Amino acid sequence: MRDDRQARATAQLAASLLIFGTLGLFVRLTPLAPETIALTRGLVGSAFLALVLLVRGRRLQLPEDRGTRVLLLVSGVAVTLNWLFLFKAYETTTLASAELAYEMAPVYVMLVSPFVLGERLTRVKVACLVAAVTGMVLVSGVLEPGAAVGVTLEGVGLGLVSAAFFATAIVMNQKLGGVEPYTKTIVQLFVAGLVLVPYALSRGTLTFASLGPREVGILAVMCVVHTGVAFALWFDALGSLPAHSVAILEYIDPIVALAISRFFFNETLTPLGWLGAVLVLGAMAASELIEDKIEPVPTGVA
Repeated sequence: MRDDRQARATAQLAASLLIFGTLGLFVRLTPLAPETIALTRGLVGSAFLALVLLVRGRRLQLPEDRGTRVLLLVSGVAVTLNWLFLFKAYETTTLASAELAYEMAPVYVMLVSPFVLGERLTRVKVACLVAAVTGMVLVSGVLEPGAAVGVTLEGVGLGLVSAAFFATAIVMNQKLGGVEPYTKTIVQLFVAGLVLVPYALSRGTLTFASLGPREVGILAVMCVVHTGVAFALWFDALGSLPAHSVAILEYIDPIVALAISRFFFNETLTPLGWLGAVLVLGAMAASELIEDKIEPVPTGVA
């Protein structure tokens, strides 16, 4: 019975990560501004997850402590900025380089964890940090200007900023460990959408007039499938899987993104870029499998 439960959880987690890995493709196919995509995804996705709770006969379990509530709201702002910079990165560089920059989030977490989470920065983690940073330099194309077609330093920089805000959300969620997962994510998604409304209004980008039936369908898939369904599958799977299984499966997301970048948009890394990709993903895998893995935090995942 336990094996059946783990097999189902593995399939659910793999499915959610496959969905997350295709997000960049759908963002590229949507003519809306990044902030409009993000706010729509946040508001509709939070409503969908709230509906899932309602159907299951459960309700939001908001924390009673004021400080915890404030931290929960602030973490939603971190998710907002995470999405905004990631979607802008998708627009300005290749999906592969944007995704690899985004995968640097654990590097930021490891750097601040000794000061914020009280964790030890071991020799293995330091080696992984050095390998990941070296890999990101290779992916960025800074060592071979003009060779990596479509890769821009601006786009890679936006991806790295996005990763920094994702890391911020991860650290905050470690502090919010006592908050029920569905409640935590619903609030964060709602705040992420709400915060972007005035920003989009000020830029004049909060409009859906240019969308045809195809674009509406693409946006609906991002809101319902990439946010609501994927997070629901993620939550249902996490409780039944050991940390090392989660650590391995998490790399479905970037691998799918790299494949989409190559086969849908004909974007490819240079040989040095591919070496950098191996270093980034390999370093992150090693840091999670060799060392005790930080509990996965399903918020703001692309």
